[in-house]
Amino acid sequence: MKINSYICALLSAFLLTACSDDFIDKEPITQISTGNLYQTQEDAEAVLISCYDGLQPDSYYGFDMLVYGDVRSDNCFAGGDNAANFQIDNFNVNPTNAIITRSFSQMYSAINRANTVLNRVEQMDEALFDTGRKEGILGEALFLRGLHYFNLVRLFGDVPLVTTETTSLDPAQLNVSRTAQQEVYNQIITDLLEAQSLLPDVPVDPERAAKGAAEALLSKVYLTLEDYPNVDVWTEAVMRRGYGLQTRFDNLFNQENKFNNEVIFAVRYLGDTEGNVFPELVLPTPEASFDFIKFNTPTPNSINQFQGGDSRAASSFVQRNGESFLYKWRNGEAFQSADYTIVLRYADVLLMRAEALNQINRTGDAIDLLNRVRLRAGLPNYGGQTDPVSVDDAIFQERRLEFMYEGHRWFDLKRKGFAAVTEALDESKDISISEFELLLPIPQTELDRNPNLTQNPGY
Repeated sequence: MKINSYICALLSAFLLTACSDDFIDKEPITQISTGNLYQTQEDAEAVLISCYDGLQPDSYYGFDMLVYGDVRSDNCFAGGDNAANFQIDNFNVNPTNAIITRSFSQMYSAINRANTVLNRVEQMDEALFDTGRKEGILGEALFLRGLHYFNLVRLFGDVPLVTTETTSLDPAQLNVSRTAQQEVYNQIITDLLEAQSLLPDVPVDPERAAKGAAEALLSKVYLTLEDYPNVDVWTEAVMRRGYGLQTRFDNLFNQENKFNNEVIFAVRYLGDTEGNVFPELVLPTPEASFDFIKFNTPTPNSINQFQGGDSRAASSFVQRNGESFLYKWRNGEAFQSADYTIVLRYADVLLMRAEALNQINRTGDAIDLLNRVRLRAGLPNYGGQTDPVSVDDAIFQERRLEFMYEGHRWFDLKRKGFAAVTEALDESKDISISEFELLLPIPQTELDRNPNLTQNPGY
């Protein structure tokens, strides 16, 4: 392995610390929001930007969400040389694991940013804003809060539900008990429904949320809850928004066409000090600047899923000198990449809708949607059995192929149930797990700080 002390230091900073400070001002937002900060629309917009910055660090979409989504599944091995990642790959995670510690903390930091915007902007005079912009800012903050809680509840189960700004270190305010998953989901849906009503039809900037993002995320929430009629409603709403499939699959990932009409919401990076670390961690050279043991390495099982003629294979992974690497990011740039990470895109909407329609006795319509995704990949129309069970299996397999290595797979397997998870892990990694391991442990640092928290069973 060609790795010098400089790279070791970088990797330690990015991967071994429990609290990441990459790309993000660590000063509590309550300290920077005093005085004259909330006097103008520009002030409110500036603090809203900090909410989007909360998505960027390696402790969130810059690394950890992609580890959870693929390394816990049949798509990727941990790769690299970090013990915390190996624990996640091998399902022997303990509550002191550095990855879960930092990402749990980062998600709640991001939630408090959203809560602060909601609290402070709501109190501002409407006359300070351009027409509709106050509502838009509130809608964006609600969307982001809904996204954070959706990630938390899927990873940890019951979690503390905090919907007000944290303004003091008083234990009475900080030591919040866990809230039942269903109540958390109810809040997520409430946030996203309100966000959808407030957000603009078109985002104020390409990297920002608009109505279509709230509708697509609502669709995913309802799919997770197996509420198929509501998936039907909200995917249909997205389909009226003017999104579409890119003609070439690779246009989504070659970074030359970032602001295309298939991407509904993505975590954007400017590069340099606002850079994405993930591409450098997974790409081979020369796309990456440094040669070391890479992370999130594809399993042979995942590579073998692609049929001959499937154009998605060449855009998803690359093989060099007998090794396989992710390829949906293209520029390492020494941990300062401007490559974005897609969270929601139109193909996801089509396949979520297909899955839902198949469950509500509209299997023919579901197959039509499935075929739209297959056609773009260069594959023939679906030719298998047309009973609902067979079609559901086909749609589920298509989801794996379409979103390979994008951080969706674990969450798809988990919502299908423990049997689906165990079968996938047995076939790809020859490991078996217990049902309690569908959830991660609550970080020990949080339990030590908050006596009102309890640990997930089994840990």
